[in-house]
Amino acid sequence: MLSAPPAATEVSFSFDVGNGPVEIVVRSPSPLNDDQWHRVTAERNVKQASLQVDRLPQQIRKAPTEGHTRLELYSQLFVGGAGGQQGFLGCIRSLRMNGVTLDLEERAKVTSGFKSGCSGHCTSYGANCENGGRCLEKYHGYSCDCSHTAYDGTFCNKDVGAFFEEGMWLRYNFQAPGVSGKESGGRSDSSPDQQSAPPDLAHEGIHFSFSTSKAPCILLYVSSFTTDFLAVLIKPAGSLQIRYNLGGTREPYNIDVDHRNMANGQPHSVNITRHERTVILKLDHYPSVSYHLPSSSDTLFNSPKSLFLGKVIDYMLLNSPYLFLKIVVIISPAAYPKESSIAFSFEVSAKPFHQEMNTFKV
Repeated sequence: MLSAPPAATEVSFSFDVGNGPVEIVVRSPSPLNDDQWHRVTAERNVKQASLQVDRLPQQIRKAPTEGHTRLELYSQLFVGGAGGQQGFLGCIRSLRMNGVTLDLEERAKVTSGFKSGCSGHCTSYGANCENGGRCLEKYHGYSCDCSHTAYDGTFCNKDVGAFFEEGMWLRYNFQAPGVSGKESGGRSDSSPDQQSAPPDLAHEGIHFSFSTSKAPCILLYVSSFTTDFLAVLIKPAGSLQIRYNLGGTREPYNIDVDHRNMANGQPHSVNITRHERTVILKLDHYPSVSYHLPSSSDTLFNSPKSLFLGKVIDYMLLNSPYLFLKIVVIISPAAYPKESSIAFSFEVSAKPFHQEMNTFKV
């Protein structure tokens, strides 16, 4: 018998040849009820029994040297549930037993409660999720996941941008700063959940989309109450650069993507994930690339203070060419007190800017 326990991270293979019940369990580091296909292979012979799920390590149980070895079965084969157990909800395909393929589709045509084929709702309606939204299967339908797009709404087609006039800026405070955010031409918003549990400062995830035809320019800047900072900018040649300064090094660590022009007026998406000294960068639909901060670098983003868009009004002056940005910034709740989803369309003017103790040049 094959089953998936309620934990949704385990698959078990159990049998009894007359020597008492035997159970083999494969545990997955991530949930298996994720609407993705998983391959399960279970085998038992006179020498051993084994179970493998996807590419996880195979679990093997040696057969006892004494006792019964043959499995004698005279009842019917049940697929999806038996004996009053909670039934399987999902799709099963390519079921083979002793080298024989079982035609589940034909059986489903004559059995109530089953549907032939494994297409799912997203096969028919997934195109309704617009602007890169991901279709998620539901029991009686589907939903659209817009979290990695610059849009919102049921079908990821609601533009959540805002227009910034020249010279305008916005600062989003992760922690209450000591200086008021009412400087001329800007606005400062504080996180409404500043009393939540302490954040995981060894990890952050930032996702945003932008469009610009001017370079150089600053896309976003995360400041701190220390010298730590994170900056994402476009260099004069139009390439993307990410700068991390987490302390422990004399100069910021730069990640340069020199082989792609990001200032071509087309929309681009940026996904940055950091865990301690490992930074994973994904641009548009290209494969993810891993980078590693120097061993001397700290692993914590100490005392995060503010997220700046449009201008940086904090220990520095910023001026960059006009640009048109549509940005969705998602700061992982594991890294900061509250998930911050911000989308903007704005024009800014900029000048070279300097930070206390460090010269910051585009």
